[in-house]
Amino acid sequence: MPRTPVVPFSDQVHQDQQRYSRYVCDSRAIPHEIDGLKPVQRRILWAMWNSSGRTHFTKTVKMAGLAMAYHPHGDKSIQDALSAMAQGFPFANNYPLVAGEGTFGDIVDPSAIASPRYTEVRLSDFVKDAGFFESLPDIEYVLNYDETENEPTFFVGKVPVVLLNSVMGIATGFRCNMPGHRLRDVGASMKAFLKAGKPGKLVPWYKDYHGLLKVWKNDNGEDVVTTGFGFEREKGTVYLTDAPQTWNRTKVMDYLETLLADKDGPLKDYADYSTSKYRIELIFKRGFDTSDEALHRLFARQNNEILVYNVITTDGRLEFHRPESIIKRFCLFRKKHLIRRFKRLAELEKEKISRNSELIRFIQEKWNQKVTSIKSKAELESQLGKARFVHTEWLSGLPVYRMTQEEVRKCEEAIVEAKAALKRFQTLSSKDDALTDFMIAEVEELVAKYD
Repeated sequence: MPRTPVVPFSDQVHQDQQRYSRYVCDSRAIPHEIDGLKPVQRRILWAMWNSSGRTHFTKTVKMAGLAMAYHPHGDKSIQDALSAMAQGFPFANNYPLVAGEGTFGDIVDPSAIASPRYTEVRLSDFVKDAGFFESLPDIEYVLNYDETENEPTFFVGKVPVVLLNSVMGIATGFRCNMPGHRLRDVGASMKAFLKAGKPGKLVPWYKDYHGLLKVWKNDNGEDVVTTGFGFEREKGTVYLTDAPQTWNRTKVMDYLETLLADKDGPLKDYADYSTSKYRIELIFKRGFDTSDEALHRLFARQNNEILVYNVITTDGRLEFHRPESIIKRFCLFRKKHLIRRFKRLAELEKEKISRNSELIRFIQEKWNQKVTSIKSKAELESQLGKARFVHTEWLSGLPVYRMTQEEVRKCEEAIVEAKAALKRFQTLSSKDDALTDFMIAEVEELVAKYD
């Protein structure tokens, strides 16, 4: 009998830990460089696209149930991810991929999310305009966990969504903490690379956040983003309107109480008018300087986040890529994807030209009159084949009412349109300048609509 190989216990544990670590990275925690999604998010969007959630608000609990056909990790994890995808306040999503109806938390209390049986969701207009579902025939698919349905390996949009919305994930041995960026800036960086080969520098940005924001490098050379408090003035009154990232209302109130407890401090009192946003009136002792510098010295507490740009690449690797590198890699991949798409569309236009040309010939040669002398559909297809028709099965099944000169005119118009489309697709798939102009135009259109 063959002997079972002996593996030292420490080596077995090490190997198992490696496999588990990579599984967590690939299947749960680390986003993809092209669509910016973790597997649960991608499966949610796929389930929504294939259900009423594509266009109509649908119960969150129902959508989570549909997504379970692809994601085998329980309904609670799906519900939490789905609710988070619908959040649109600062530090959540700059451009939500899911539109929500109901309570999905806010900047004052991000965890104040209503039960999924009371909230509703659908695909956002942004995710559809971003191109995730425009070229489904041109992306790769794999079988789901029970091998009953196909699901996409990743979507391909017009811009790298991974840079738009904040992404945080903790895996085993690896993590990801990527800040949000402005669509306008991402588009400008893409255009700079497409035109001159060098992507523009990107700076973190959070929608509707107006507090202190700075990026710097620590002693280890890591990028750090610092966020602090923000203030507004209205008729001589100072209001606290923004708080550091990860701070909720309770933490802000505790900090205000600490400042208030300092008898030698300038803060005399405060009044909280916050609803879904911070609006706290600050009442200072007489003589306090309320300049921006003085306010930031008083409210000195900040939040520091070390940025970690780990992503899953198109070839399935776990790699560290800074935003400018992601822009470059995305543009190069997008070009290949579009070439594949336009070649496919060109073939469809060729077939359209061929079909309409044969229908014109079929009508002009009066084959519909010859049908009465032919015994069967199979014989008709055989005779059409001998006459060098290609689409014999399609022609043999056409209804009689289409055998008119009006149909010939429609076919001729369709051929003219198809030839124009064919020329355009062939140009886009073969000339880099034309493809570059196309990519720039679609990004500019997206920016104009959403930024």
